[in-house]
Amino acid sequence: MSAGLVVLTALVVPYLALMLLIALGMRWPTAPAPAVRRWPSVDVVVAARDEEVRLPATLAALRALDYPGVLRVIVVDDRSSDATAQVVRAARLRDPRLSLVEVRRSSRRMAPKVHAVATGVRAGSGEIVLTTDADCVVDPGWARAMVAPFADPRVVWTLGSVTTRRPGEARGFRERFEAIDWLSLMLVSRSLSRLGWSLASSANAQAYRRSAFEAVGGFGLAGRAPSGDEDLLAQRLGRLPRTRSVFVDEPAARVITAPMPSWRRLIDQRRRWVSRYQHVDQYHRGFWLAITLLGAQSLALSLALLSLPFVPGAAGTVLGLWGAKLAIEVPGMRVGMRLLGRPDLVGGVLGWALLHPFFISLALVASLLRPVPRRGLAPGDGHASWRMPAAASGYRRRLWRARWRRWRRRFSARA
Repeated sequence: MSAGLVVLTALVVPYLALMLLIALGMRWPTAPAPAVRRWPSVDVVVAARDEEVRLPATLAALRALDYPGVLRVIVVDDRSSDATAQVVRAARLRDPRLSLVEVRRSSRRMAPKVHAVATGVRAGSGEIVLTTDADCVVDPGWARAMVAPFADPRVVWTLGSVTTRRPGEARGFRERFEAIDWLSLMLVSRSLSRLGWSLASSANAQAYRRSAFEAVGGFGLAGRAPSGDEDLLAQRLGRLPRTRSVFVDEPAARVITAPMPSWRRLIDQRRRWVSRYQHVDQYHRGFWLAITLLGAQSLALSLALLSLPFVPGAAGTVLGLWGAKLAIEVPGMRVGMRLLGRPDLVGGVLGWALLHPFFISLALVASLLRPVPRRGLAPGDGHASWRMPAAASGYRRRLWRARWRRWRRRFSARA
């Protein structure tokens, strides 16, 4: 076997083992949730910038929430140049639970969206913080479903499912592909939480205890990294002793986010997601290694398949590894779709599994060529239009300074 095939096998086999672990987590038993005796107060925080077009649908869905306890919706307008603030003020006239918080200056200590979310959290006082994005639509029972697991005092964080279309509404192969890709991310988060690991999240549909958020120091230094309000926060909360995270399976916990309008925009969105994983300083090592493995094996499988016309002798190994990948992913995804109430997507799983390594490879290469957006993007890219201030982009240097001071204090105490 050539050196290239050895490297390919060394990348794919651990990935297959990781997929088997995710499949195990799908069926891992969980403790039954206790009955809710008292519904805690809730703050729903929505960060928005230049969202006057899509925000009305989001606010209409939030006004329809039927939460039985005290609930407040806090919309944070982060220096919008359009009528975002006016949209919120008009909606507030119809529902006093809505409030508007305006960010007028960028933070020197946090990335833009993280700063907006943190501002919204500080403006509230609810026992539970729920977050979603300004391009999302939630079910009337969303808050109730997301908060119910907190009846267990050990639970500090919950995550709902995110998809781009309601069941049966995905149109064409691209929309089905994107919906399946979102579902694959949700299945990973679901399995990890069932196995006791709080590593991956989505700001579109997450909730956490305010007391736990304060116990870990809020976003902390992670606030300087892009998108620190989701995976990084989940990992900070996961470090709290004797606590649990819960993925909420109920259909009411599902959040609908706007699909990308083209393949190019979809790949560019994933490029931005991949770019944040280059900030290795903040991420849990196991999580970062798994993400790196996914990217490396996707690139290796794609290149290996494309090179077969030039090295036909490698066909047996390459096709065998591809076959093993499909044999684990396709049945596992089909089971996961039924668990999350999306049997309508089962027919597109094979196409997604065949295209996924090439899709990830394109996003990976693009992230290396253009890791962080330097200017606003077109509408439809959500918070990608939020620039990273120069002061906030230097968070890595500040992080290592803080770590150095902490190490010095430890050594001084021992001395």
